[in-house]
Amino acid sequence: MDYTPNTDKDRESMLREIGVRDIMGLFKDIPEDLILKSPLQIPDQLSEFELLRELGKIAKKNKKPLSFQGGGNYNHHIPSTVDAITSRGEFSTAYTPYQPEISQGTLQAIFEYQSMICDLTGMDVSNASMYDGATSLAEAMILASRIKGKKQVLVSQALNPFYREVLKTYARANEIKIVDIDVTDGLTSDFETEGSSAIIIQNPNFFGLIENLDEIRKKAEDILFITSTTEPLSWAMLKPFSEYNVDIVTAEGQSFGNPMNFGGPGLGIFAVKQAYVRQIPGRLVGETVDIYGNRGFALTLCTREQHIRREKATSNICTNQGLCALAAAVYLVTYGKNLGKLARLNNQLSVCFAGKLSQIEGIDPVFDKPFFNEFVVRIRKDILSKLSDIEIGISLEEYYPDLKDCYLVCCTEMTPKEDIDRVIYEITQ
Repeated sequence: MDYTPNTDKDRESMLREIGVRDIMGLFKDIPEDLILKSPLQIPDQLSEFELLRELGKIAKKNKKPLSFQGGGNYNHHIPSTVDAITSRGEFSTAYTPYQPEISQGTLQAIFEYQSMICDLTGMDVSNASMYDGATSLAEAMILASRIKGKKQVLVSQALNPFYREVLKTYARANEIKIVDIDVTDGLTSDFETEGSSAIIIQNPNFFGLIENLDEIRKKAEDILFITSTTEPLSWAMLKPFSEYNVDIVTAEGQSFGNPMNFGGPGLGIFAVKQAYVRQIPGRLVGETVDIYGNRGFALTLCTREQHIRREKATSNICTNQGLCALAAAVYLVTYGKNLGKLARLNNQLSVCFAGKLSQIEGIDPVFDKPFFNEFVVRIRKDILSKLSDIEIGISLEEYYPDLKDCYLVCCTEMTPKEDIDRVIYEITQ
């Protein structure tokens, strides 16, 4: 954003327009003892040119390390088509399509997004999207408790630790008890379903491992089965969730055409079986025809409090991530059937890297199970110290004390074989 200066005359005019005598009148609600009585000791102001030059000097000090970190936010190439379409004013300024007769473009984009999410997951219905993967999962937990009438949910400890914290926050407000399920060899292990409304499993899980969803469904046949995914690119390689009789699918859709942006905004994916369509949070766009028989789109279902009486709303989620969902739709259309090739490339790179690391003395694979994109290794400290300007992965000890000196390593198409070879070279020198 360019710097726009104001003259004293400009400021006086603005203050007069809003009915304030001076600048301090804007801060009358701030306690007197918190207001500075003398100017801050800062350097003199700079001209625009001098300021840009100074910021440029500071920016040059930044170093961009080679990163193999994932854990829920992934570095993927975004085709130019995504920015070309999402930057159009018709989309970037659209908020909520309350008036379908003049919002057909926005409504169709959401409809196409919903359709593609259903294709990828195998589920019957997708909503128009939510804030991010964590809030989508929390809304699924609330939905399950409402349907089953039980205030207890089983949660795998192989779920992203940050998602677990969000669940706890929502659970506390809704008086839901969370029961943790232990993990054995990186996978969700035994559990009892009595008194619970649902079980929550991440797949691929936080360690990148593929959970045995068939076995979990058999053990949890009397409760709702909720899944969470932080890397939905895996869906292009794995069987759809509908084949495991999953009831609710949630995910973080950032990988689909949205940049990492220091952690946000994200894209919450939420899809369900047809039986639960009237319980989904947010809203749903449907296809219809007008009085002349022409194809059209409308908000088919709106169970949020802005549309219906608050006490009947399924959620207080305000709106969908419209622009992020549009980016995902354009991304998925751009890749089309090649999405499977991209998923395989990502997995091949991670398998290649894991194999090369395991051949080095002092680096050991922690789990011997199939994985997608991410894997866990234990690295000796003296080896770790050899890596300059390289973020080898996410340290797991903070979240899982038993995994001391263990790192979650991630590969995408943006970490090609040349980067892998550089790491191996630095370690072995």
